[in-house]
Amino acid sequence: MSERKVAVIGAGPCGLAACKTLAEFGIAYECLEASDEVGGVWNVERGPGGGYRSLQTNTSIGSMSYSDFPFEDPSRPYRNASEMTAYFRAYARSFRFEENIHFGERVVRADPLPGGGWKLAFSDGQNRDYGALIVATGQYTFPRQSHDTAPGEFAGHALHAFDYLDPSEPVDCRGKRVIVVGLGSSGAELATELCDSKRGAGENTKVILSARSGRWVLPKMIDGVPMDRQTAHPSAPLPAALRLLPGDSASWAMRRMLGKVLRAQVAKHGGARALGLPEPEIAPWEDRPTLSMGFIPALQAGKIDVRPGISRFDGTTVHFTDGSQADADVILYATGYQLHFPYFDPETLGCAATELALYQRIAHPVHDDLFFLGCCRVMCSMWPLAEQQSRWVARLLTGAFELPAASVRAREAVPLASTLPVMCGCYVEGLRSEAGGL
Repeated sequence: MSERKVAVIGAGPCGLAACKTLAEFGIAYECLEASDEVGGVWNVERGPGGGYRSLQTNTSIGSMSYSDFPFEDPSRPYRNASEMTAYFRAYARSFRFEENIHFGERVVRADPLPGGGWKLAFSDGQNRDYGALIVATGQYTFPRQSHDTAPGEFAGHALHAFDYLDPSEPVDCRGKRVIVVGLGSSGAELATELCDSKRGAGENTKVILSARSGRWVLPKMIDGVPMDRQTAHPSAPLPAALRLLPGDSASWAMRRMLGKVLRAQVAKHGGARALGLPEPEIAPWEDRPTLSMGFIPALQAGKIDVRPGISRFDGTTVHFTDGSQADADVILYATGYQLHFPYFDPETLGCAATELALYQRIAHPVHDDLFFLGCCRVMCSMWPLAEQQSRWVARLLTGAFELPAASVRAREAVPLASTLPVMCGCYVEGLRSEAGGL
């Protein structure tokens, strides 16, 4: 490994996992964070960035903690944004790596150096060289635009969930006619917030949720306990019986078990049609389910009007694909996010960011000193998984194992955005096997 330091871009949950792990392995590094605080999207007051003030975790604390840093007060399974930011601050403080985080340093360009390493350019005009580069900015830095290609123009206010903070900021939605586009967890949570006068939405706010296709929709709590109470932490060893299965058999066995559990839970509230939602067209394991505390009760109470996709705009009138129409003041697009790394030229990545494929979902197929954490689709909490990815990178950088040849990495690289979410225990077991332990 080069004597130059490793650069970690981002001090969000995945970047902090990298910092702690690199320090544990004795690897010199600098963490480069554009804002003035840790936490990434959970630090909602740092400005637009994907987090909103009512944001809460969808994974319970047993499954989403770092492996060696449990949450206080285990009686409360879910946490809000401010509590999560406090947790990340405490993690950095407890393991004493705050001094290695450089706040207010925005990377604007990353170029490979001849013979290995990276030259990073910063927004203040500085340039620094590093021996390896770990990208840990996550998946929520660049909003995906709506899938709608509807003709016409909307005369009201339109914004993405990336910019939304609460019912009054940056657009005042209180007492307005609001269409939320998207049936993911953010769409469900925001529609629920906007139809609830007790959460600051106003008495007469009318909410329509536009869903082009169905999703598996579940409450976070089942019979008073977290939905994911039986989910193993990503750091936990895979059960011996599953380790003995050949190839991808263990992953498919876990997918089948997951599908059985989710179908049974969805049946308890009568399924999608009982809620007025479109039926899901994907298997339960093809994407993370939509989880929310209040969404299902709000649908059952008739507080949210569900419509299909948008077909066209006519001023403030929005037409839907079923022939219905509604007048609206605000459209809030909760249409998700896409991979975005503005500091890389497409030639450096070898493709558009949205088409990026990585060996083990971590290592670049060409540049053997470029790594990405927390960028794959998962069926678990992301940062405990990024912690295990960090350990794989750290063992590689300290010589515990070697990467295969570039030709092999290219052949085995996995497209991040277009493959099934990983079953986390099976995925980590593969990393552990290759690295000789994590």
